[in-house]
Amino acid sequence: MKRVYKFKDGHFYITRKRLDHAEKWIKGFLEIERQIAISDKVTQSMKAESPITFRLTQLLMFPTICLSNLKKYFVWRSFKKCKKEIRLLKKELEQYD
Repeated sequence: MKRVYKFKDGHFYITRKRLDHAEKWIKGFLEIERQIAISDKVTQSMKAESPITFRLTQLLMFPTICLSNLKKYFVWRSFKKCKKEIRLLKKELEQYD
């Protein structure tokens, strides 16, 4: 059974603010991901220029690279969670229309 509200209460405005914040976070996240993709392309071009130095650097930075990949996994998980939250918040706000 769907509840329909006839007036907008505090819950509406708090939910609306949370939705706006989540949408801004996703927009910022996607922009940062574009910048990271550009940085990765530059790294790959360095691989073509000097493969031996690139491999030595990769070997020395292996722990950092592993942690970076782990961080990427958790950030993408947060991104998916935020997208799901936006869908649920929009569904919640539809009750006020």
